[in-house]
Amino acid sequence: MAKDFGWDKIQTGGVLSAFFYGYALTQLVGGRLADSFGGKRVLALGVLGWSLATFVTPLAAAGGAIPLVAARVTLGAGEGVAFPAVHSLISRHVPKDRQSTAVAAVTAASYGGAAFAFGVTPAVVLAGGWEAAFYTFGAAAIVWFPFWAASSFKVVNDAGGGGKYGADSAGKTGVIDEWLALVKTREVRAICVAQFAQSWGGYGLLSWLPTYFEEALGVPLGDLPAFTVLPYFIQGIVGVGSGVVADQWLREGKFSTKFIRRAFQTVGMVGPAVCLAGAAVLGGAGATDANVFAAAVLVDVGLALSALTLAGVSVSHLDVAPRHAGLVFATGNTCATIAGIIAVPLSGWVLEATGQSWSAVFGVIAVLYVVGAALWWAWVGDEPVPEDSL
Repeated sequence: MAKDFGWDKIQTGGVLSAFFYGYALTQLVGGRLADSFGGKRVLALGVLGWSLATFVTPLAAAGGAIPLVAARVTLGAGEGVAFPAVHSLISRHVPKDRQSTAVAAVTAASYGGAAFAFGVTPAVVLAGGWEAAFYTFGAAAIVWFPFWAASSFKVVNDAGGGGKYGADSAGKTGVIDEWLALVKTREVRAICVAQFAQSWGGYGLLSWLPTYFEEALGVPLGDLPAFTVLPYFIQGIVGVGSGVVADQWLREGKFSTKFIRRAFQTVGMVGPAVCLAGAAVLGGAGATDANVFAAAVLVDVGLALSALTLAGVSVSHLDVAPRHAGLVFATGNTCATIAGIIAVPLSGWVLEATGQSWSAVFGVIAVLYVVGAALWWAWVGDEPVPEDSL
């Protein structure tokens, strides 16, 4: 699309980042609605909304910048309710000693979706143009929706919530006051900081990874799947494994909940930081073919290691705020989305300003990973926040 419309890196980054504005817009609303009324309907509306926005993107692009950005914002708004709704569902319908595994499995499925998309999109684009990719993925909801509509769930945890799930503390304090009280706790701040730092790298790499492999490392478009699919495939395996291991350790009492959350999150952030630093050195100008291959491997390994955080920050809200799991997850994910809003276009600007220096982009990501990991280690909690403090 960028080549057809003659966009530079800054313009491309602007179009990519428009998604995150919509994504940030609906996080808290989606989390609160899911906590109050259950996540099934909220997730269904989100999927249908983002699928429609995907399908009409080629038409929007033909209409100019404003319709295209509107379609991207709408896409983000639909996807924004998804994970808060899912995590609210997990809080209510999955036994507590299986929740790390459930979170890991659901998120690993999203990695699988990314791997599938990276794998098939180049072939779809080469066969039918970039428009065909949007039509294909936009229509996928037609397959999913009937199965979701027919599903049902049993409540196994008294996670609170409003609506048919009973009254909660928001009735006493108001939703805004309750949310502010949650954000003021050190445990929720730990989630927010870790999500921001981690997603700066995650969203930045997700958006720019094909460009990095094609332009910096010289990988042709048709060969991209060999480089861009593997990390997400490995992420899925590592993610599910981390959830299973974390739950097993908790059931056996080998380690405390806090130690498990600290360990998985720290390795899942510092490990990618080290890998990206190595890739920045090996993949610089004038690199040999061997060094270019090593840089690609390091980027892939770093992305795979980040899946360890599925047993860290991705499940921490279930430890510290089970009654408000959707709202707290949405708060952390909003911080993550803000990171995407900043990181994607800023990375494009850095590339333009530094003469396409991917070392500079990776260096910023690595520093944020390390800082985020340090603050997470200091602030993470493992017990529910006292209700009388909200």
